[in-house]
Amino acid sequence: MTFTKDQIVQLEKLVEEANDITLITHANPDADTVGSALALHNVLVQMGKKAQVVCPNPIPDFIQWMHNIDTVIVHDREGRKVQRLVENADLIFAMDFNAPHRTSNIEKSMMETKAKKVLIDHHLFPDEDYFDLMFSFPKKSSTSELLFDILRASNYKKYINKEIATNIFVGLMTDTGSFAYNCNQPETFETAAELIRYGVEVKKTHDLIYNNNSIDRIRALGYSISERLRVFPKQNAAYISLSAEDLTRYGNGEGLTEGIVNYALSIQGICFAALLTEKGDKIKISFRSKGTYDVNAFARKYFEGGGHHNAAGGKSFLSLEKTEQKLEELITNLEIPC
Repeated sequence: MTFTKDQIVQLEKLVEEANDITLITHANPDADTVGSALALHNVLVQMGKKAQVVCPNPIPDFIQWMHNIDTVIVHDREGRKVQRLVENADLIFAMDFNAPHRTSNIEKSMMETKAKKVLIDHHLFPDEDYFDLMFSFPKKSSTSELLFDILRASNYKKYINKEIATNIFVGLMTDTGSFAYNCNQPETFETAAELIRYGVEVKKTHDLIYNNNSIDRIRALGYSISERLRVFPKQNAAYISLSAEDLTRYGNGEGLTEGIVNYALSIQGICFAALLTEKGDKIKISFRSKGTYDVNAFARKYFEGGGHHNAAGGKSFLSLEKTEQKLEELITNLEIPC
């Protein structure tokens, strides 16, 4: 058990007393934050609660098929509406992020709201001063797996259905790279098996996530590998860098670069990989590693980021060229065991 009975009692009391509930995802939403938010939203709606999922930015194309995805309100498109939902809520769920700043353009509203705040997350270093109730367990493969544990331990278990199970399964599957990492605990596979018993269609779900690429995304992937990949064999490192012009050339759709960093990491002998993408006035960076090298610590120290031991994110407000130079200088001084 990853949490106490008292925490479940507190959660049920907060939900019972709430009239307006807002569930918030992190910026640049992925399948885990969206899947867990939609799954909990489904439970709350079945209970007769007034609830709404909000995202800072548009949701990637590859998960646009998920159940009730059309009900999500995106700040980039309806900022004032999201602001009202957050500031007027009496209960907020933070799904898959550990601090308000991870929500980007929603952070200001999160700091101004008087709502009670519940954290459901698996990232390190949660903002303990901000949340009223925390379910924070970094050893969990995903927030979706953690949510499933919470639902099963509470009076909400009776609301779990095929749609909820599928949304949770998507979060679990994608945050483990289709069960390739972050899944050394047998409980993760036991959770997957239990979700399948609720009706998850594994092959169909897997195909919708991994075998449903746009032509633009495949072309962007090919270009990234053939033209924008830099390899440092002595340091066991590699990175891919994409400019705003590169992204525009391939449509710049949501999720265009999803998973590209993993191709750099898949090279024989490479145990540290990064993907740099130019977005407006900043460079977004995704880090991945194999084995013992801690990219969470690396991202926190050098690129205002963080995440997990083998998967993290960061950012730079330098130009793309200068960010590349900074990363290469750091790489040349790294000791990366493989």
